[in-house]
Amino acid sequence: MVRRSSLLIVLFICSFSALRAEQQWVEVSSPHFAVATDGGEKRAREVALRFEQMRIAFGVLFKKLSVETAPLQIIAFRNGKELRQFSPLYGGKPVELAGFFLGNGGQGGPGASEDRQYIALDLSQEDSWGTVFHEYSHLLINSNFPPSPVWFDEGFAEYCSSLKMDKKQIAIGLIKPELPAVLSQNRWLKLVDLFSVSHDSQIYNRDDRRSVCYAQSWLTVHFFMTKNMMKQVSAYVQMTQTGHVAVPEAIRRSFGMEPDALEKTIESYFRGGATYFSVATPPGSDVVAFNTRPLNDLEVKSVMADLDFLSRDYHQRGITEFQEILAKEPDNVAANRGLGYEAMQQNDWEKAGEYFHRAAAHDVKDPRVHYLLAMMMSRKGMSSGNKENLEAIKKELTAAIALEPGYADAYNLLGLTLSFAGETEEAVPALTKAIALSPRNLWYKGNLASTYLQAQDFEHAIPLLQELQKSTEPGIANMATQQLQQVEAYRSAVGQRGSNAGRIEVSAAPIEENEVEENEVKKPVKAPASTPAAPEKRLITGATEPVLFMKGLLVSVDCSIEPTATLTVSSAGKKWKMLAPQAKKLIVIGADELSCSWKNRKVSVNYRKSGNDQGTLVSLELE
Repeated sequence: MVRRSSLLIVLFICSFSALRAEQQWVEVSSPHFAVATDGGEKRAREVALRFEQMRIAFGVLFKKLSVETAPLQIIAFRNGKELRQFSPLYGGKPVELAGFFLGNGGQGGPGASEDRQYIALDLSQEDSWGTVFHEYSHLLINSNFPPSPVWFDEGFAEYCSSLKMDKKQIAIGLIKPELPAVLSQNRWLKLVDLFSVSHDSQIYNRDDRRSVCYAQSWLTVHFFMTKNMMKQVSAYVQMTQTGHVAVPEAIRRSFGMEPDALEKTIESYFRGGATYFSVATPPGSDVVAFNTRPLNDLEVKSVMADLDFLSRDYHQRGITEFQEILAKEPDNVAANRGLGYEAMQQNDWEKAGEYFHRAAAHDVKDPRVHYLLAMMMSRKGMSSGNKENLEAIKKELTAAIALEPGYADAYNLLGLTLSFAGETEEAVPALTKAIALSPRNLWYKGNLASTYLQAQDFEHAIPLLQELQKSTEPGIANMATQQLQQVEAYRSAVGQRGSNAGRIEVSAAPIEENEVEENEVKKPVKAPASTPAAPEKRLITGATEPVLFMKGLLVSVDCSIEPTATLTVSSAGKKWKMLAPQAKKLIVIGADELSCSWKNRKVSVNYRKSGNDQGTLVSLELE
């Protein structure tokens, strides 16, 4: 996460305040979208209308796609200079973009938000609508498809970005002149190289050949769509994303040809021309109701602060802006919500509660406030088994879902709350709904697998765990591997001891996983009194303490007693001693393994508390 000096923050605030003064900001709301812009009410209505038409078009063209997504805030900047102040960073510099999407999905990108999503646009771009369609396509991809390679995500988004809609026809897959021009004037990537591009690849971020990557991804998806080869594409994605099959071999198995042969086939398709799809436009698609209101300086600043807060690159700047907003408007909902979340990340329950309750008192119709109150209560008290607290959590989550039916995180936390209360039959539908709303969030699947284990439903648990075991996410793969090993050990014990082996206890997977990866595990639910006593009982996960989250500064690493390591982590004015029992096997995100030479590094840790200011590490992430 990028940290700014106080001087830079002041300069930014002053410069953006000057921009706001030049042009009045307005918010235009349509039935499904909200647009904030300094480009004028007419442009805002145009943007909102385009998004409503896109929503209709995608629903008609792709009948199996769900167009219900998490709340979407659109910010339409007048020019690129304004947008650049919020653009994601690569190598410490803003990436040159005509627009970007900031939201959930858990698959990289500029940042992630589990319950709120943003599209930021530069209205001065000639083809700003192509950018609009491209970014909205990403939103639909994240809401409908499991994790996919970069070439498919970007290619599908580019394929959809040419969408045209009038009163008679919806057309998609039209040829945008700039894409064939790029491919005609530049050397193409080898197909294996294109299929190997990741979100961290240089070519995807700042390389001069990024335009070739986008154009070639578009052509490849266009070819597969036209040739009705999406089943083969699905098989390829499954092999590479889940089965970890090497790209060349996955191409051979999925498409029945060598990579070079497929590459030449796609090149021939490009030389021969491409087609597009069209369907009739539903009647009344151009009739949309709008509500318009001016935004004052604090409202604009709240929107921008929320955008910053949800971004990895500008998170600290967002905190500073929220604090300044509260100094002027103590009841500001966005600022109280954001600072309450930050306090919760530091396990400061009292302060978090103050912020959340203040936000709830001012706006009882904000679903995020209800969700965050439930999350805070779950972290603070669920491990105590307080039934009254569980009922309060369920009440807040039910309110959040009623206000926002597509709230995936709320369904996820509701499912775990029900599971914790022993209501596993009710928990499964809630967790299944969360997965349906956000199929790229593998933590939801981990939570469902743990709930099945708690219910002794191995038939459903084991296939899920086997799928998660192949994940590229280290925490997910490690959790699934451990649980599968322990299930096998339990089954072996059952085979040796017969029916006297009794039931097993299980602790759940993390409650939620988001941009700062705060994961929390609930305590095991005890078996009924009639269950045979130990030693017949078996634990699916070895530890019974909940997994907690902490952000802080890694002061030092002591590796003097092998194979262990003791990490000193400074957080919230305290110095914690964190033990890594097997230092070489510790899950480290951002490096290959733990280094004994690390000092003064910003980190996030998942741990189990073992004493006063002491813990046992589960994982560590370098920031």
